Amino acid sequence: MPSPITLRFNGETTIAYVVRFKPSHAEGPPDGGHSDCILPTGAPVGYFGSGVVGADGVVFTYATFLARRKAYVKATEARAAACISTLLVLDVGKRRAEAFRNSWFSMRSKTDGFTILGNNCSTHASRAFHAAGLISTHEVDGVDTPNNLYDQIVSDSPVGWKSYSGYLDFDPVGSGADQLLVPYAVTLDATAVPTIGGPGGGGGSLS
Repeated sequence: MPSPITLRFNGETTIAYVVRFKPSHAEGPPDGGHSDCILPTGAPVGYFGSGVVGADGVVFTYATFLARRKAYVKATEARAAACISTLLVLDVGKRRAEAFRNSWFSMRSKTDGFTILGNNCSTHASRAFHAAGLISTHEVDGVDTPNNLYDQIVSDSPVGWKSYSGYLDFDPVGSGADQLLVPYAVTLDATAVPTIGGPGGGGGSLS
């Protein structure tokens, strides 16, 4: 079994895309999964519906995850819920990372509802990746699903990526009024050997 991994977010250039319940780089989540992201500070962020189809959308920050989706931010809870996350970590440079972060700030300040098809968690994550110039269109290729967006980032990304799978844990290592700006220690209890890939797709084992 791979050892626990510390994922380093430097506050300026590193971001990530996360698919919940995706077992590995090569496998899709069995029941659709969920799209989330990690900002340059290591802060988890995601877009959710309020529970009623067509109702308001909500941008989750660390505190919201703790209260409503604890298995998404604490490894012990993730293991108990069999919530394996597979994520693409990308070092995108300062300009792209700022655009990615600012897109999430905009979505938080003005949400636009939530529907299962066409305006869901993956739809909003794709907007952030497009704003950062990391995918060629703001629309997900095919149906807006977490795994389709994952494959699109792998295919379109102009920068290299590393794919990790396992149980994610976030721990704030600072304080502040805005949880998206607070730095977080991000660790992964890995369940698979990481994969590395470059622009245009492809990938190989890091072992």
